[in-house]
Amino acid sequence: MAFINNIHINRPTGHYIGQVRAYGRQKWKTITEECSTMEHALACAAEWMHTQHRLRVLFIDDSGYYEPNIIFEGSR
Repeated sequence: MAFINNIHINRPTGHYIGQVRAYGRQKWKTITEECSTMEHALACAAEWMHTQHRLRVLFIDDSGYYEPNIIFEGSR
């Protein structure tokens, strides 16, 4: 009996964006440009937390095949 093992390694290329949302609102506001690291997008979004209630960082795949992925989400 032979087993075939296929390994698929997914390493998408893309960028991060930071978004904020006020208390009671439903729509997110993008406040950063394309960031190369999650930490940079998070730091830029954290600067807006004095006027906002929630923040999140999204990973955007450059190929357009995958949907945006939520990497970090936080609130005050």
